[in-house]
Amino acid sequence: MSNEEKLESLKAFLKANNVKFIENHKSNFGVTIDLKLPDLMIAVFVIDSKAREEEILNLGSGKCKMRYFYKLFFIRESESQEFIYEKMQNCIVDRMMLMQRRFEKANRNNK
Repeated sequence: MSNEEKLESLKAFLKANNVKFIENHKSNFGVTIDLKLPDLMIAVFVIDSKAREEEILNLGSGKCKMRYFYKLFFIRESESQEFIYEKMQNCIVDRMMLMQRRFEKANRNNK
C-alpha cells in the first residue's frame, strides 16, 4: 500500500470519527502540511524520502519550531495501515490530555 493510499484511508478514518481536518495547508513555517487537524493541532506529513523528513525536522535555524505548536505525525512507507490508525488514536488522546491539563490549570489560576 502506498503512502498516498494510507493518507486517503486515514482521511476516511477521521471522517468516520467526526474529526475535522484540512488538506494541503500552507503553514507559516514554510512547509505544506499534507493533513492538518486544527482543533487538536496535529500536523500529518507523508514521508516519501529521508530528505523530506529532514526538511520538516530542520525548519527554521536548524531546529523545528513547528514542534512547539503542532504534534508532528509522519506516515512512512514501512508502517502498516493498522499501525497508522493506532498511532493516530494515541496522538489524538495525547493532545486531548494536554488540552485537559491546560484547561484545569487555567481554572485553578482563575480561582
